[in-house]
Amino acid sequence: MEKDGKNGFAHDADVLVFGTMGSIGPEICRSLGAHGLDVASVPFLQNVFHDEPGYRRTLSKAISSYRPKVVIPVGCQIAMARFNKLLRQGAESKEILNRRRPDPQLEEALQHVRLMTETEEKLRILDSKVQSYELAEKLGIRQPLKYNSANGIPANVRVVFKRDISFGGHGVHIPRNPDALRNLIAHQSPGEPYIIEKFIEGQDYSLDAVRFQDNFHSGGYKCIRPTSNGPAETREVLEEGDKVLEQMRFDAKLILDSIDYQGVCGFDFRTDDSGAVYMIECNPRFTGGIASQIASGFDIPWILYCGLQA
Repeated sequence: MEKDGKNGFAHDADVLVFGTMGSIGPEICRSLGAHGLDVASVPFLQNVFHDEPGYRRTLSKAISSYRPKVVIPVGCQIAMARFNKLLRQGAESKEILNRRRPDPQLEEALQHVRLMTETEEKLRILDSKVQSYELAEKLGIRQPLKYNSANGIPANVRVVFKRDISFGGHGVHIPRNPDALRNLIAHQSPGEPYIIEKFIEGQDYSLDAVRFQDNFHSGGYKCIRPTSNGPAETREVLEEGDKVLEQMRFDAKLILDSIDYQGVCGFDFRTDDSGAVYMIECNPRFTGGIASQIASGFDIPWILYCGLQA
């Protein structure tokens, strides 16, 4: 237990990693623990889109129990952003938990914790396939050609259909033919945005970035696709001076600077046969490449934590 020198509040943990999932949460915990921090982790197994009150209750209980200095979310960033907004608006624990009586222990813990989250508005700009495409287009960043409808697409052109919000590849489809594309569009909910892009045949790359205040840190890697008889997808970390890495960094920094985004964000890119670099999408969260990045020396969780203390 460590006391905050300013107010004497006793913290039981330095960091609470909340919403741990897959291998990402454990990697964050290992990274921060290796630097001597006391790290607690709590999963959230329910579907947050259908049970945001449950998310708040689980998060509140974890903060009350572990009394952390900092909370770092792994998934469900928008739910964390809404929770943080309630705190900034001065909501009491009984309002957050929808109860009649306040929770004094939680009230005290909430006064002395910092949630690592951006605003819902900024998260939605980056998480939205449509909004992020429009932002990158405005900034002059090269992206795949976009089609406004299924009509007018040349017969020999493959396209990618993307629902506005997707996670882990869900909602991204490569239709086999024009009829399949029209079927995807027809099954959209009324008014739900989508985007149709030309499919870029080429090499996949990813970049992970951390931005806080005016500081920008990033690392990139090439995604080696699996072969029929080979291993699963592997990642080849890019060395400094690599031209693709330099272009990805330039584009990613341009996007994050344009909305003054603070935190961690992943970007997917692809190069075509000519070597041109296209931005495919951005994801305002930790990504599955975190282990490769940490192993290469780009310790994303630690850099983020140090930035929070600056």
